[in-house]
Amino acid sequence: MDSKDRERDNKMNVYDFDETIFTGDSEDRFFDFIFQKKGFKHYKYFWKFWNRLWKMHLVEKTVSREHQYKFLKDIDDLDATLEEYWDNVEKYMKPWYNKVKKDDDMIASGTPRFLLEPMLKRLGLKNLVATEMDPKTGKIDGHFAIDKYKLENFLKDWTEDAIDKFYSDAYSDHYLADIAKEAYVIHDGEQFTEWKEYCDTHPEFSDK
Repeated sequence: MDSKDRERDNKMNVYDFDETIFTGDSEDRFFDFIFQKKGFKHYKYFWKFWNRLWKMHLVEKTVSREHQYKFLKDIDDLDATLEEYWDNVEKYMKPWYNKVKKDDDMIASGTPRFLLEPMLKRLGLKNLVATEMDPKTGKIDGHFAIDKYKLENFLKDWTEDAIDKFYSDAYSDHYLADIAKEAYVIHDGEQFTEWKEYCDTHPEFSDK
């Protein structure tokens, strides 16, 4: 059945990844993992340069990320590298998610698809919205999947009424929260509060 034909009473739960069901930032941990490898240390300075340009709003995140992933061309066996990476960081998955996980859950993240897919297999999940990046070159198809671009990627295969419950730690995900039947903010590790209630009581949240 095509995803757009999903029945209304069979809605799925959607989760952001970093700091929602995973402690920390999976990309930052991946970069650190790569930069520690022999022959890759110099890429760390390259990463810092492009991150600074993005922080100064001189380039979009799509552009900075394409440059920051240039090291991909020098990895001989990416599949093995990714498995080694997740072997090291799987411990950062938040325990609360395993208690509520369902097979039809979706992960909606800005992290590149190739980086998250090995972890989704370990979780037994198939539904993923992520940045579409060429794992050989770092070239991004479209935009880095944050803010409105995460919603755009979601709507390529799913309808606006497909989300039952949505969970995220970041206000930038309000685009998905707005179309979910229910939405929750993950905060203070593994606590969650209804989205509007949290926004009303934490006005600083919208500045993040």
